[in-house]
Amino acid sequence: MTKAELRAAARLRLRALPAPARAAATAEIERRVWTLPELAQAGTLLLFADLPEEVSTDGVAAEALGRGTRLVYPRTVRGSRTMTLHHVAGLDRLRPGAFGIREPDERCPEVAPGEVDAALVPGLAWDRRGARLGRGAGYYDRMFGGPLWRGFRCGVFFAFQEVPAVPAESWDVPLQAAVTEREVWRAATTPSAPAAG
Repeated sequence: MTKAELRAAARLRLRALPAPARAAATAEIERRVWTLPELAQAGTLLLFADLPEEVSTDGVAAEALGRGTRLVYPRTVRGSRTMTLHHVAGLDRLRPGAFGIREPDERCPEVAPGEVDAALVPGLAWDRRGARLGRGAGYYDRMFGGPLWRGFRCGVFFAFQEVPAVPAESWDVPLQAAVTEREVWRAATTPSAPAAG
């Protein structure tokens, strides 16, 4: 399957997931996230504000704030395929932004990528090589492949989002772990981001 075909199939399956099953799976994912030491011990954690069909991260955010973790969310830079990171003191600081995704409001201070200890990222599909299929704009790959990124990279998915193989390009940055409602997967070796160039 091509990336475009995988994206189309993944979107259909995500939209078809019944709300009760989505809620139950999300609750289990929220619990499993904290079994990863890299996430449980992160001083600064990058989260994403989910779209309606994605795994919700609001519960993870609430738990992180309760643990005293500094939360960071991305904001897309208009007219480019890049994003900036911003410290968010609470979910009430998120506002509707690009692509209908909640983003930090303009008062939230910017955080350098090198300050982030770990990231939880979304995706439409993933495989056991750590390849992640995003929505096609490359925001996360661009940041993870940049010279400042040092943090742990973990995806959160519903179990059915796993596929045998995601087509990967040279610039795609693999995940180091993935969490679903059924398991916590870790790469056999910790893949590093490709050198920026």
